[in-house]
Amino acid sequence: MVVERSGVATGATGRNAGFVLAGVAENFVAACRRYGPERATRVWRFTMTNRVLLRSVARRHGIDCDLAWNGSLQMAGDEEEWGEIRESARQLTGHGVRVSLDPERCAARYEDDGELHPVRFARGLAAAAESRGARIHEGTDARSVRPDAVATDGGTVRAGSVLVCTNGYAEHLVPRSRVVPIRGQMLATAPLGRRVFACPVYAHRGYRYWRQTADGRVLVGGWRNTALEEETGEEARPTDRIQSQLDAFLLEHRVDAAVTHRWAGIMGFSHDGLPYIGRRSDGVFVLGGFTGHGNAFAIAGGELVASLIRTGRHPDADLFDPERP
Repeated sequence: MVVERSGVATGATGRNAGFVLAGVAENFVAACRRYGPERATRVWRFTMTNRVLLRSVARRHGIDCDLAWNGSLQMAGDEEEWGEIRESARQLTGHGVRVSLDPERCAARYEDDGELHPVRFARGLAAAAESRGARIHEGTDARSVRPDAVATDGGTVRAGSVLVCTNGYAEHLVPRSRVVPIRGQMLATAPLGRRVFACPVYAHRGYRYWRQTADGRVLVGGWRNTALEEETGEEARPTDRIQSQLDAFLLEHRVDAAVTHRWAGIMGFSHDGLPYIGRRSDGVFVLGGFTGHGNAFAIAGGELVASLIRTGRHPDADLFDPERP
């Protein structure tokens, strides 16, 4: 049973850019520096597994979500980052990753990355779950949780296990969640009559990102590093400060289609850039803190937490222990 305060994909789950990338927000060299080479490599492989699972789920259940595998560009914002991107490509090639360098744009192209329509995917996944017997109760606010129960205004749901996957709003149900709510802002244009961007682009250490959809719309998001304090919290509204910079990007790239949508979504950031997946010491399971990369982790993360609930084990559980240092 799923208890959902609003509706499926109405939050950041549906308000993201739809990137399906491997790895974490940082480039691989930066990840190795932060986590150590062995751990960073395991995280990378976990996200590659996520990609395989996502493709399989979409195909098996016929989820129409504009899923495409056009690759992605990781673009440097300065010389230091470009050096790291080059070295990341060299190291990952040794792990069998299909990546090539584009010196003219100071970018690396990752051939196997993908993109999707996040709302359609999430709702398709929900429909597939319901077809297997799951029950989804939208418009139902969870007030509190225990390892074996969820209290709502309409009554108490009892269960063998309870999983909190509210991401940026986790602190409301699991104190000391360590998940920090961060606002991400985006805009979308009307369909453009020409192809400007061939694949999703992730730039300036992940603080800027854009892509063009199958029907020609240009999606642009990010720039929160220009207002870090303002972009922390749970207020899901676009601001002039960030939106004006997204507009400037369109102007710079001569995207003359009208802006039709502007929005914000509340992401959940962890203390170290990796999601929290597993059982807390209070007995409640959690899945969140994706740090802006839910599409890279969530499907494999769901498989991981399901394995823990069923068997108490998973080979990658230590990577994402919700109470790790």
